[in-house]
Amino acid sequence: MEPNRKLLASTSSQAQGACPDHMKDRFSNLPNEVAHQILSLVSILDLTRFGTLSKKCRELYLSTPSLNFDEFNNWNKSSYAKQFKLLSSLDRFLVRRRENKIHCFRICWSHSYGKAASLYNELYRVVTWIHMAVRCNVEVLDLELRIPDTTMLELPSCIFLCGSLRSLSVQCNKILTAPSLVSSTNLQYLKLTNVTIDEGFCKWISCSCKCIKELHLEHVEVENITVESSSLESFSFVFPSYCGLCHLNISCEKLEDIHIEWRFASTSSRSFKVFAPNLKIFEMGWEFVE
Repeated sequence: MEPNRKLLASTSSQAQGACPDHMKDRFSNLPNEVAHQILSLVSILDLTRFGTLSKKCRELYLSTPSLNFDEFNNWNKSSYAKQFKLLSSLDRFLVRRRENKIHCFRICWSHSYGKAASLYNELYRVVTWIHMAVRCNVEVLDLELRIPDTTMLELPSCIFLCGSLRSLSVQCNKILTAPSLVSSTNLQYLKLTNVTIDEGFCKWISCSCKCIKELHLEHVEVENITVESSSLESFSFVFPSYCGLCHLNISCEKLEDIHIEWRFASTSSRSFKVFAPNLKIFEMGWEFVE
């Protein structure tokens, strides 16, 4: 019976969240690159728990280059005290990281309808996290923000000035202000979802995004789109429901792939022009709404 008791004890300790010493040593002996790859698959809360196991685990915890702040799925079910505790722990984590490089940073945040003071406190923290990621030379930034319609949001200008940033995805039910044309970026991938932009934003893409290769617009409210680029290789505009887009003009000599889904009233004036001498794939769905 002795082996059975040991097995039960081991199972019980693991169920309580403890990690056997031999498992800690095995993980600690992995090359940092392999350990970081594994840790990139876990949530920030699990990563925090991992960091308490040993000194080596703490070092890996604070140097993990891929971070996923997606602990807001059950936000509405949490008390304000728990929300505050979570936000504070994430603040401390980023401060302790100092300037360890961040390769990929994803924030999935949704504010529950409640006090305005709570909303602006949370929003301020999210913007602060973005600033910290830029300071750590982030390369991939993925923002999914759900904010009440009555609340204004302006993305930090540091995003568009970040020389290390290569990929930017923004999903947010807000108006995105066009960055300054003075700012240049090394973005290669840009995806906008559920946002509203103006022609100034398209002009910024044409003038300041000299390295861009992929541009994807999904459920983006915009009146006119004009994109001229010497580097763009893939473009998509997807808006399955009726949208207010009037004119779509694309002029890109390296463009190889175009995908468009566009619905509009048949009585409205619409135009589509494209210059893409190297085009290989062209998919377009039109639908006239009476």
